[in-house]
Amino acid sequence: MQGTDRSAAPGRSDGHHGTTAGDLRGVLRLRALESAIGKRAAGVPSYSVPEAAVLLSISQEYLYRLIQSDGFPAVRMRAGAGQGRYVIPARAIEQLLDAAADAGTAVESADFTAQWRERTSGGAA
Repeated sequence: MQGTDRSAAPGRSDGHHGTTAGDLRGVLRLRALESAIGKRAAGVPSYSVPEAAVLLSISQEYLYRLIQSDGFPAVRMRAGAGQGRYVIPARAIEQLLDAAADAGTAVESADFTAQWRERTSGGAA
């Protein structure tokens, strides 16, 4: 049909090749999961926020909020007062999940983070 705008079809929110925002999020989460699994297999001691979030089955936005409110351990990498990025210690994720499995009940990430900081002398894990 001539004159039909296919990008306006239902379910297409961005108008590019039929990819919805939800599809893009799914692709990015899959890439983060593949990267995290590769790092874990290689013994890399840290994860990016997207990788850690997908391993914890939470959104990266929520993980950022937890980190910024001292509810999850992270290392802030930056020079001076400029912008930087967070790095998540792989041990923090594994120990948090182990603590929950051992407790057989919910573990508060903020309580875990406080204990983590005490064990690691100021959070430098």
